[in-house]
Amino acid sequence: MLYRQTMGHSKASKANTHARLVQAAAARFKERGVDGISLADLMKDLELTHGGFYKHFASRDELVTEALELALAQSADAMRERLLRGEEADLAGFVDFYLGEAHRDSRADGCAVAALAGDVARKGTDLQAQFRGQIERNLELLSTVLGAGNASDDARARAVAVLSELYGALTMARAVGDSPLSREILKTMRERIVKARGATGGAAVENRAVRAGAAGAKVKAAGKKRRVTRGR
Repeated sequence: MLYRQTMGHSKASKANTHARLVQAAAARFKERGVDGISLADLMKDLELTHGGFYKHFASRDELVTEALELALAQSADAMRERLLRGEEADLAGFVDFYLGEAHRDSRADGCAVAALAGDVARKGTDLQAQFRGQIERNLELLSTVLGAGNASDDARARAVAVLSELYGALTMARAVGDSPLSREILKTMRERIVKARGATGGAAVENRAVRAGAAGAKVKAAGKKRRVTRGR
């Protein structure tokens, strides 16, 4: 009996460690890129031995596949949660969040597509297939919202346009750093997407822009506080 309990605990512990590895890798990859962190550094961050990695994965590529699957799933859940609030869709609210300074500054917790599209474009067809599948599902959801419940061809085209604008604007805003140009890109695209698509839900665009900027300031302040704490 004791032997079976020990074995059960060991399996649970291994599963927990496996999940921690995948979760940490998903966040680190979004923050630093797929090749931006070594296995040794990842294991060190989790206070695990480097050799222990191979008890969970046959190779680094296997970890990358699982981590990207998790990152994409988490992004999809966040998109659905923010896009569908209650019984009504809130495209304006989703756009304001997605193109807000807080999201721009939170790569590790943000959209996997915008964070990793450049990396995946240079990787193999398996990872590209993962991204293709998730983007198709995102388009299906957005098409339904834009088509008021009916995913028509026109709604599909509009969904492609909106997602491309969102991904592109966020990537550009991050590429130029925390700067007036970055804020201009975010604010301009928030207003234009909402206006062009006739999005509804919540407060006026200008009020949303103010809130998005304030949220970004809070994230930056929290980040500075964490850095000061770690430096003590």
